Amino acid sequence: LNFQRWASGLGSSLKKSGDEWTAQGPEGPVRIRFSERNDFGVLDHWVTPEGGGEIYVPFRVIANGTGAEVSLTLFRAEGRTDDEMAADADWMRRDLDALKALLEA
Repeated sequence: LNFQRWASGLGSSLKKSGDEWTAQGPEGPVRIRFSERNDFGVLDHWVTPEGGGEIYVPFRVIANGTGAEVSLTLFRAEGRTDDEMAADADWMRRDLDALKALLEA
């Protein structure tokens, strides 16, 4: 699993724990569930911070010629302000830029 190499929002020290993964996220411990392995480029995941409130993150990789397109959907969590949503989007952009750099290296 290479998420640790670019997805800073999933935290560090990603470890398998039954059907889930656990990690130390930026704001504390998190549990992460990933979609089942598949041939369709679906890499959806569900992140549950220690305080609860599961966050669904749709994530797709779509073949495009000799490369691929990556699509991540960021939903606005209930109660998030405009500034918090903008910060979340900036964080996702940095993570996706890190993924791009990793894949192009």
